[in-house]
Amino acid sequence: MKHEVSPARYWNIKECTIPVGKVTIIANFCKGGDDCDECIRFCPEKVLVRGTVPNERGYFPPVLVEEEKCTVCGRCQLYCSENAIFVQKIGERTVTPEEIVVREENF
Repeated sequence: MKHEVSPARYWNIKECTIPVGKVTIIANFCKGGDDCDECIRFCPEKVLVRGTVPNERGYFPPVLVEEEKCTVCGRCQLYCSENAIFVQKIGERTVTPEEIVVREENF
């Protein structure tokens, strides 16, 4: 049985800041699809999905959905063997403890 835990219960804070960033995908460098998809697999926020439009090489590069949920962790960039994806921190936003989602990561 899984119990939900509110971070507000354990953190004595009213708000905190989290990074906001920009994800750049160079579609023609990507070999996404059955051959890769590492960026999609390792994204903890699941903001990348497999695209439906092939690039010039016939691969399906990822598409960024719900960009505001990206935490600029850089895992997509780290795991991309083709250097087809880059993240850049462009600012921060303030969140309350109630907005923070506690999750288990299973990689």
